[in-house]
Amino acid sequence: MDQRAGQGRQQGRARIRGHQAEAARCGLALGALFLLAGCVGAAEAPGRFWERAFGTPLDGRPPPPGAEQPYPNLASVPPAPPRGAASEREALTRRLEAARTQSREPITPGEPVPPPPAGAESLGEVPLRPPAAPRLAAAPPVRPQAPEAAPPGGTAPGAPPAAPELPADPGAPPAPPPAEFLAPPPPRL
Repeated sequence: MDQRAGQGRQQGRARIRGHQAEAARCGLALGALFLLAGCVGAAEAPGRFWERAFGTPLDGRPPPPGAEQPYPNLASVPPAPPRGAASEREALTRRLEAARTQSREPITPGEPVPPPPAGAESLGEVPLRPPAAPRLAAAPPVRPQAPEAAPPGGTAPGAPPAAPELPADPGAPPAPPPAEFLAPPPPRL
């Protein structure tokens, strides 16, 4: 009996291992689905993502310029440009060093702004303050005019028409609104 009990235990363990492997495969498949859902934007479906990744690349758009040309040969590099005279390179280096040291010195308020480096186009000095606002020309004074006297039995020429009369007082106030309009608004969630 001990052999049968041992075999039963081994078979039971094998079944448990098989179920665990199945559960692990299902878990991996679900994880892959969740990852796929996370990679695809909210506006795209997985099918649209698959089309964009592996479908026709241009999707009705014109091809990029130079797509018909062969791949460039990297062994055919153009020659380097001429370096120029050593004295020109030294002069350029000195000018760049001077401009660097000048840019590292802070400008204190009230001092004139240093001149721009040689070769830079400038319209003049940079002002420390913005220009003052322009003054407006004085407007002529407005004098009140005396109202024209109205002719007897009519309105003055150029005068606005008389305002219409207000309706008569209705007497009692209007009825209150229905009860559903008087209830407090529902809470915002």
